[in-house]
Amino acid sequence: MNEKSDKFLPVWVWVIVLIQVFLVFFFSVGTAMSPGDFIPNVSGLNYVTQLYITRNITVALGLIVALLLRSHRALLTLLIVRLLTDISDVATVYALDVEVIKESVPMVAVLLIVPAFVAIVYLLKRIK
Repeated sequence: MNEKSDKFLPVWVWVIVLIQVFLVFFFSVGTAMSPGDFIPNVSGLNYVTQLYITRNITVALGLIVALLLRSHRALLTLLIVRLLTDISDVATVYALDVEVIKESVPMVAVLLIVPAFVAIVYLLKRIK
């Protein structure tokens, strides 16, 4: 990375954000192409599935824009939205007792929730 990007964010924050973007795009595109492989009991695209895909792609694109703008505040805001979305998804899995998806919760926590939280703490300190 060039000197300017190193000053904007440390490499470990870049990694966290890029993992967020790539995983979200992967699952969104995968769901769009084959919904049943990613969402139980869904055989094709429907309104709710499309909302899920749109929500995730919108936040991933927002993260990319925040990186391109080199805006700590925009990145912080979008990571908070992403974190709240993932926490809400996990809570909904347990509230609705969706057994098939429960096995993916640890992956979501380790790859998305915890790293986003760490990056949020860093950005809060950096902004203040």
